[in-house]
Amino acid sequence: MGRECFIGFRDLFRLAKGRAWTSAEERAFSGLSQDARNARVKALAAAAGNVRTEDRRGTDGRVYTAFWVEGPPWFEGLAE
Repeated sequence: MGRECFIGFRDLFRLAKGRAWTSAEERAFSGLSQDARNARVKALAAAAGNVRTEDRRGTDGRVYTAFWVEGPPWFEGLAE
């Protein structure tokens, strides 16, 4: 039986890249358009392997890509 765990972007980055993201990468991400952020999340989720994504419309009308870890062990790779 699988489990789901919602994670933050820092955790997603760590799962995909195997390292923490730098402050320069964080600044660059915050400067992206929402569409570019969504594309980046989807690319990182694909690289991480066990991360699922889903586009959801926010209360502001914009589309945001939600992401979560799925399947045991859902926490693997999140420890620093």
